[in-house]
Amino acid sequence: MELTGLLPVLASLQILPQLVSPAAPLQVPTIIVDPQHPVYVLGERLTLRCSAPGGEAVNSYQFYNQHGERVFTETTGLPGGPWLVLTAETGKTGAYSCEYWAVRDGQTIYSARSQPVQVSVLDFPLAPSISEISDPPGKIPITIECSAPPAHMGTRYQFLRQGNVIVSQPSARLQLRQSDLDATGPYTCSYEISVSGRMIQSLPSAPLSIHLTGPSVLPETFRPTLRLSPTGPEFTTGDSVTLMCSAPSWEKKMGFCFLKAGEQVACTRQDSQSYQIGRLGMEDSGSYTCMYRVAEPGQEISSLESQPISITVTGVPHPPLAPQINLDPPKRIYFQGERVKLTCSVPGSEQVRGYRFYHQIGEQISELDEGAWLERTAMTGNAGAYSCAYWIIRSGKVILSGKSESVSITVTAPPLAPKLSLHPKLPVYLPGEKVTLNCSAPGGEEVAGFRFHLHRGDQTPEELPAASGGAQMELTAQRGNDGSYTCQYWRWEARQEIASENSNRITVSVSDPPGKPSVSLSPDYSAYMAGDRVEINCSAPAGASPVKYGLYENGKPLGSLLGNASSWQKDLQVNGTRNATRSFACTYVDLIQGREVPSYASDPISISVFPAPAAPFLQLIPPLPLYVTGETVTAECVVPAGPYILRAHLVLRDGETLREQLGPQFPLNITPSDSGTYQCRYSSELHRRHLHSPPSEPVPLSVTDPPPQPALSVDPPSGVVSEGLPLLITCMAPGDTSKRRFHFYKDGAEIISGDIGPQISTTEPRTDSMNFSVLTVPWAGPNNTGEFSCGYEVNMSGRWIPSPRSQAVNITVTAWSLPVPLVAGCGGAATALALLLLLICLCRKKTAASRRLSTTYWKSQELRQSRIARRSTDISGVNMCLQQTIEGGWPQAASQDWGLLPKLPAEGPRPGRAAGRAAPPKGQKEEDDADSGAEFEFPDIDPTYAQVTFSCSTFRQGQGLSASLEHVYSTPDL
Repeated sequence: MELTGLLPVLASLQILPQLVSPAAPLQVPTIIVDPQHPVYVLGERLTLRCSAPGGEAVNSYQFYNQHGERVFTETTGLPGGPWLVLTAETGKTGAYSCEYWAVRDGQTIYSARSQPVQVSVLDFPLAPSISEISDPPGKIPITIECSAPPAHMGTRYQFLRQGNVIVSQPSARLQLRQSDLDATGPYTCSYEISVSGRMIQSLPSAPLSIHLTGPSVLPETFRPTLRLSPTGPEFTTGDSVTLMCSAPSWEKKMGFCFLKAGEQVACTRQDSQSYQIGRLGMEDSGSYTCMYRVAEPGQEISSLESQPISITVTGVPHPPLAPQINLDPPKRIYFQGERVKLTCSVPGSEQVRGYRFYHQIGEQISELDEGAWLERTAMTGNAGAYSCAYWIIRSGKVILSGKSESVSITVTAPPLAPKLSLHPKLPVYLPGEKVTLNCSAPGGEEVAGFRFHLHRGDQTPEELPAASGGAQMELTAQRGNDGSYTCQYWRWEARQEIASENSNRITVSVSDPPGKPSVSLSPDYSAYMAGDRVEINCSAPAGASPVKYGLYENGKPLGSLLGNASSWQKDLQVNGTRNATRSFACTYVDLIQGREVPSYASDPISISVFPAPAAPFLQLIPPLPLYVTGETVTAECVVPAGPYILRAHLVLRDGETLREQLGPQFPLNITPSDSGTYQCRYSSELHRRHLHSPPSEPVPLSVTDPPPQPALSVDPPSGVVSEGLPLLITCMAPGDTSKRRFHFYKDGAEIISGDIGPQISTTEPRTDSMNFSVLTVPWAGPNNTGEFSCGYEVNMSGRWIPSPRSQAVNITVTAWSLPVPLVAGCGGAATALALLLLLICLCRKKTAASRRLSTTYWKSQELRQSRIARRSTDISGVNMCLQQTIEGGWPQAASQDWGLLPKLPAEGPRPGRAAGRAAPPKGQKEEDDADSGAEFEFPDIDPTYAQVTFSCSTFRQGQGLSASLEHVYSTPDL
């Protein structure tokens, strides 16, 4: 399509292209509606205000309706102002927007249009209908009903009597009471509906006349009301005031009377309720009331007087002093588009209620009701004389001041803008470089001088001093004189300096070397551990365009990165167990004027690197190869020394955390399910950083149940044995595959050597596969009576594990009941048999090369001296095979080896014998006596149990003997 055909289409759509200025575009304005309502009703006045962003030099404003057509304010009809005053009408519904324009560098620039605001106009809701509900009509009670039209939902209803609102309520019905004699009169009603959140009042209904009859005397409730118009109560001479008396409607009302100080001053006709005083005089001051009369059949009823109202009449006041009008800026000539502010200043301390500005163009005067100031854009239509006045209220009356002296606004076109150029022309300058500004006025223009201005953001342009006022200005680039520069020239006109428009803007950018970057670490810890991987980030200042980054560690270059990459990753290490300090800094290279300029180095960031927490050591207390169910084992986590604050210890089983606590010791009441591999670790804190150590070396913990309970049997099975007869107690353990050690207990205490009186021996199994042990008592005595039990130990993983004790068996020893001769004979036979066995044993011992008699010694010399004299004539005996077998099966001397003991005299110990259990030296007299068959005696010691092999036995005879052997082990002769 050809351009000639396209232009009409664009014009019809109002999107003709505008010339685009190379200057910076204007910011979008905002439009505000006052008052703000979602919907407006017919006849409401609303104001649209267009606000340009702060700092914009606005020449004029334009408003557009929903059709894109320009609209003007209804109060003045003048274009260009920031306000648009509208009266709500149906045809004005739609969206409104605004724009503004300004002159820059001699070119007119239009802003974009604001976001539109919606103006919705609604007609008043239809009038309701009002009706009376009473039977018969006119009789009390009476209900008045207000009915909204169909499809209208009223939320609130108002009832009016004689035009005055008597009630506003949610109900659509009003009931008149028996005492409401003043209810007589015309009634109307209206309703409210909600439209978009705003309550809209409907049109009033047609009037409904109601007449009520009542008693012959009007009560207090029918007292009339007096009011003034204007309200006063202070008036000046010559003013006019109207007194209005309001009373209930009455069909037979005869009229109203007005009284001053109780005296009637005027009475009106039936249809008049007001009395006017045309020109007030000083004599009209006083207190006024009113009353009315009604006619009823056969009588005339007067109401009570109204409440009094005072009227005060004073002399004519002096008018307020005239204000003063000022121009800002104060000039005689203004350029088109220049903003002018007119301010009306009131003298003294008058309470000003409003201002009024007058604009005279030729003979035409426009009155503008504004605030204390008026802002105008200098243009041909706004030129002329301006004055102002203000008004106040005294005694309820508006008093206008005189007009101020007028000021004139003369508008002219400014001289054409000059052209500014720069030499040398560079995009950016470094401090110290020389720059020359050249200002060229258009040809033919009269020039009196030049000025140069520096613009910094929204600040007022700064005028630069010029040595000669010439067209050139030289600058030295430095921080502080960078910014945008313009120039203008000026001439004289009507004794006023007329300056041209500003030239085009030229920006002089001065840049220091690139600013320091900042270096940061990720993660950011207060302390680092050896082995941590840290990311080092280098951040250039905002606005920089880095082309390269460099990293330094402890002042030494670490590497460089090209482009946007600015992060390094580094694994931190320490030297041995000592702490290390690392310092990191970075730089970058910025591209300025096509050359790479390195920045200053960043502030270094220093970190401390500590050795990583060492693994702890786990130990089990007590340290055993195997534990038994129910035992308490303490797992102690030993933490090596370090710069850390311990926070908690953790114990792990098979890699899973069992418990966490502050202390290092973990008591465990173990069961077989607790078996496993145990480790520990600890958590600590260093410089507010929480750390976890590696786990300790694994420690195995094995738990087993105790061996099965043994069975205890007694021979005789009844557990009752006569004194002097043998007693056998057998302890039988289940199974036969483990190494065992048996223990016997009497009355809960373990039987140790010397615990029981009569001769008792214990038989242990000869091999590891045996599973029983026999406790032998050859001659039961009274001290063998008691509760017996047994237990055994099993060697498991090198530890002897005790079994539970067997069931207890009660043994009772009864007194011997045989005849004395039989006892004596048996005793003699036993003695003879013992002597015979003793001789045989002595012979075997003398002939055996590998055997020797153990040296006999006394437990203590004092004990021997005290008991030899007492028992030397009563005891003799024989003991055999007193040897002990160690675990390996090799023979060893018994701890107490009683051999053949000669009977000793009753003197004290021989010289050279030590007290206690020391064996006598070889070659002494005791050994010679034993070999020669001298008389023997057993020492008197506490009874004990002895464990003897199958090849050995122990015999005792004599009365009152309390002898025993140590608990020994021996092997049979080979």
